[in-house]
Amino acid sequence: MAEDFSELIQYLDQKFSKIDESFVFIEKELENKTDKSDVNNLINAVDAYTKKADAYFQEMVIFSSVEAS
Repeated sequence: MAEDFSELIQYLDQKFSKIDESFVFIEKELENKTDKSDVNNLINAVDAYTKKADAYFQEMVIFSSVEAS
């Protein structure tokens, strides 16, 4: 009975192999996009922290000069 369906089995095997390859490709593309967005999020977080730290240090300089007067 397996011989009766051998052509169908080969055909379906080829189709499923192509689908598997497509999923691997899509998975790799999604990983690359996720990595880029993660890096962008990290850069934005560092920039926000830098701005807050800069403002804080400027305030401390002003307060120390006022207290010294």
